[in-house]
Amino acid sequence: MSHRIIRILEKKLSKKTWDNWFTTLEIKEITGDKVIFKVGNLFVKDWLQSRYGKVIHRAIHEALGKDLNFEIIYESPSKEVFEANEYKGPLVKKKPLILSELNPEYTFENFVVGTENKALFEVAQEICRKPGKFNPFFIYGGVGLGKTHLLQAIAHRILELFPEKKVLYITSEQFMNDMVDSIKRGSIRDFRFQYRKKADVLLIDDVQFLIGKEGTQRELFHTFNELHDAGKQIVICSDRTPDELNGFPDRLISRFQMGMVMEILPPSRETRYEIAKRLAKRESVDLSDDVAMELASKIDGNLRRLRGAIIKLIIQSSMYKEEIDLSFARQIIGSFQTDSSRVRPLTDVDRLLKAVEKVMGVTPEEIKGTSRTKNVVKARQLFIYILKQEYGKSVQEIAQVIGKKHSTVIHSVKQIGNSVLKDNKYIKGLISEISNTVTTDFAAS
Repeated sequence: MSHRIIRILEKKLSKKTWDNWFTTLEIKEITGDKVIFKVGNLFVKDWLQSRYGKVIHRAIHEALGKDLNFEIIYESPSKEVFEANEYKGPLVKKKPLILSELNPEYTFENFVVGTENKALFEVAQEICRKPGKFNPFFIYGGVGLGKTHLLQAIAHRILELFPEKKVLYITSEQFMNDMVDSIKRGSIRDFRFQYRKKADVLLIDDVQFLIGKEGTQRELFHTFNELHDAGKQIVICSDRTPDELNGFPDRLISRFQMGMVMEILPPSRETRYEIAKRLAKRESVDLSDDVAMELASKIDGNLRRLRGAIIKLIIQSSMYKEEIDLSFARQIIGSFQTDSSRVRPLTDVDRLLKAVEKVMGVTPEEIKGTSRTKNVVKARQLFIYILKQEYGKSVQEIAQVIGKKHSTVIHSVKQIGNSVLKDNKYIKGLISEISNTVTTDFAAS
């Protein structure tokens, strides 16, 4: 019976996953309420529990016909066992080493990819198969689109394929804090060894938070150079393109651009539908097709908001003993949207749109539309320019607001910027009047 659990497990997993992680797994004992496994590697013990707990539970249920808890214990292999298995797989020769915590849910298997991000997804997987091929890999995109998920999925997959590699995933804030702490302790050499020598793969999240941090940028520059020269894979995430990292030195921006730069795009409605189904499934809830489509239609591309709506739906359903049908879903989604609007009844973007309309007589619909009349184009360009220069919005964010291509946003900023540089009093007067209207007419809205 115990062998049946192992056989079922092996069938459920890919050969590569089995060879890398499960070859040392054995069943030690089956009691009335628990299955006890043993492994000869402490790291593998923790990894199997966090990463493959669900599939192990399913295999136990399938083999025994009932749900039992399981425990994985570490038992040091004898010298004879070690020598006998010396050439069976990479786990015996070299054990994987994660230098930082990873979310076990953030894997490629859990990343729902639509046509909009298919190319990005394929490049991410290729990097895992051939670390250093696209180096660095720079991913940019708006908030809540899955950048962190994809970054950690790369870390998980590289560890699966190359257990001997040492993978370091960090946020830019952690990088900066580690550097500052090492300086205070007088141990900057240890910091540099950790990041430049010890790591085979370095993944940095939210690099935009280093804007204005010149000392940290210098350290990152030298860390980047040393890792890149050694052929070690670097992956960087940001909410904006390298060109938009204002305050970063040109030499560092050029390093970010020397590999593969790709955008993660907001998921389409069809992709959001699949994501809604998957997110609910993780909470052991099966959403009907019409409820999933309602969520996909009413919640924008920010996946955090989508997840928040689903969690609220599940909690409210449990509290009020209501079935999650379309009628109930519409009530909850409606209140979810109302809650969000109460927090911020009128955004900066809305105020600016109203100000442009008051000053130039061009409606928000016209600004976001396709009209090419002279006054509408000028109003659209001014709206884009002010959002970029005075509100600090990224090209990505502005493109999403007005539904235009990045090239349109960049062209508009250049057009108005050139007029300002040439001291065009008419354009400068419009900018001043629109900005003053926001302050005086809509600041209290």
